[in-house]
Amino acid sequence: MRRPTAITSPSESEVRSEGKDEAVEEKAAMERLLQEGDQSTPDSRRFMGLIRELAHFRSLRDPLASLCDDMRLTPTQVHALGWLGMDGPIQVGVLAQRIGITKKTITGVVDRLEDMGMVERGRDAEDRRAVTAKLTDRGCEIYKVIQLMTDAGIRRLMGLLPEDDREALFGIIERMLARMKAGTPPR
Repeated sequence: MRRPTAITSPSESEVRSEGKDEAVEEKAAMERLLQEGDQSTPDSRRFMGLIRELAHFRSLRDPLASLCDDMRLTPTQVHALGWLGMDGPIQVGVLAQRIGITKKTITGVVDRLEDMGMVERGRDAEDRRAVTAKLTDRGCEIYKVIQLMTDAGIRRLMGLLPEDDREALFGIIERMLARMKAGTPPR
C-alpha cells in the first residue's frame, strides 16, 4: 500500500497532455530514424557486434540478478536506485531519462520503491511543480550493496586484461568523454 505523501497528484488533463506530448515526440523521432535509413558504418557495426558478444559472456547485470531475486526488485528498479545513489535527489523526469523509460513508467517505478521504503518523493526547491525522488536510509543501504556487487563484476572484467590494456581502455574512454563534453567532432 502506498504511503500518503504531501505531494498532490497532477490532474488527469495534465497527465493526458504530458503522455500525448511524449508519444508525439517518440513517434517523430522514430519517423526521422526510418527516413534516414541505415547509416551504420563498418566501425559502428563492429563495435555493436563486440558489445553484443561481450554481453553473452559477462554482463555487468549478472552480479545483480541475485539482488533482484532476494529483494524482489526489477532491473529497472535497481537501475533507478543506482542513479539516485550516484546523483542524489533528482527530478523524477530526469530519472526517467537516465534510465531510458517514459515519465509515465517512472511513476510506477518510484511508487513501488516508495512502497518498499527505499525512495521518498519531494518537491524541487527551484521548481515547486517538479517532483523529486531521493533514497531513504534503506535505499542507501541497498545502493551500497548494488555498488559493491557492480564493483565485483567490474573487477572480474578488468582481471581479464593486463595492466597496459586496462590503461589503454581507460585512456580511450576518457578521451571519448572529453570530446563528448566539449562537443568536439571526431578526428
